Amino acid sequence: MGEVLIAGGQLPGGSGAAGTDLYDPATGKFSAAEDMTIGRHSHTATLLPDGTVLIAGGYSVWLWPNPSGSSSAELYVPRLLTPPLVVNDLRFDLTVVTAGASYSVNISGSGLIAETFFDVRFTSPGNNASVVLNWQRGPAASHAVPVGTASGNWTINGVRAHQIEADHTSSFVAVSATISVSLTLICALS
Repeated sequence: MGEVLIAGGQLPGGSGAAGTDLYDPATGKFSAAEDMTIGRHSHTATLLPDGTVLIAGGYSVWLWPNPSGSSSAELYVPRLLTPPLVVNDLRFDLTVVTAGASYSVNISGSGLIAETFFDVRFTSPGNNASVVLNWQRGPAASHAVPVGTASGNWTINGVRAHQIEADHTSSFVAVSATISVSLTLICALS
């Protein structure tokens, strides 16, 4: 026996609710699940053969006397079907970069796909730890160093992976990667 998905519902005034809950009949307990992308009521929910649930149609806003239906649909993917996001390492392609130039970042691990968002926790020259949300999307990306960026060592000391852009609730994984920003390009004289 599995869990029961309870999705949406009609709020006072007729708008649709975006919240979802899971009910476990074996334990009699409810738990919160991820919200739908829009509030809905009077929609359909169809269990698909792979265990996902197609949620479609319904109403998000009830405008009396002419309610407007939604033509959108979304897919609920149970936690058991979603592989865990595991970050093992973060690597810069350059160790020294000048302001105005670009560098690439590769994040390795498992369950990471092109749609995975990555938040980073870092220290900058002379400052305590800061966080950048949705720093990059996908395990490999290029970043530009804005002109005027402080020179010195910038060290990433944590990465958080997530599939939903606005979800920043998981824990940071400890990593260590440092890139040095210089004001001028260092070149060797022969």
